[in-house]
Amino acid sequence: MGTLYIMGTPIGNLKDITFRAIDILSQVSFVAAEDTRVTQKLLSRYDIKARKISFNKDNYAKKIPEILEELGKGDIALATDAGTPGISDPGYELVKAAGIAGFSVVGIPGPSAVTNILSMCPFPIDSFLFLGFPPRRQSDLVQFLKEYGVLPVPLVLFESPRRLKKLLEQLTDIYPDRIIFIGREMTKMHEETFHGSPADALAYFSDPKGEFTLVLSKPGSEIKYLDRTDIMTLIHKLSEEGFGIRDISREIVSVASLNNSEAYKLVLDTLE
Repeated sequence: MGTLYIMGTPIGNLKDITFRAIDILSQVSFVAAEDTRVTQKLLSRYDIKARKISFNKDNYAKKIPEILEELGKGDIALATDAGTPGISDPGYELVKAAGIAGFSVVGIPGPSAVTNILSMCPFPIDSFLFLGFPPRRQSDLVQFLKEYGVLPVPLVLFESPRRLKKLLEQLTDIYPDRIIFIGREMTKMHEETFHGSPADALAYFSDPKGEFTLVLSKPGSEIKYLDRTDIMTLIHKLSEEGFGIRDISREIVSVASLNNSEAYKLVLDTLE
């Protein structure tokens, strides 16, 4: 009997894949992929010739019996477009069906937008709640934010560029003093992060493009900004400690009412 491998694959940069994942993808009978075209780019990058079958939210019910039949013949890998299957996709349905049918299920760790954003987050993350994509309807979104926003943990959310402004508008109305940390296009060429109030984020992302992951601080984590004199002192201190301009800029964003580009320019001007 075959094994179902749950593959962690890159969330953007194709170099973010493990040696183990490459080995398994090279050996399995075929890959069940959220979008075969996206997965093919990864396979081609590493000269992997594995067969592919589509498996996503639109066809999973129909595809599960076919995949289980193939598992009886050999190993299969499950891959999403980015990150780890089972997070905001129907991967769990295949995992459940494979387990009931008696097949082994093995997770292959890899990139995750959730852990990546939390590792860069400039406020404490002792625990958190992942909520995936928020509701689309405004009334549902408001109820959703009021229900989960009172919990004593940071909240992690995904959002598309076309709905980001609506989410930030509601956060500005409901939690204007909370801190929000945003990662855009993480691990990709145009990756950037933002740290500030929801209103600041709304102004900064006036024309949002790319993929967004957000962390809303827990209640009681209001923004406390330094004044300009303290900021200049901090810039010189960090420079003397050997920090580079980009790292100093990120620190300044976390303590000043500045966006990323403004902080970067301030650091350059201060250290001239």
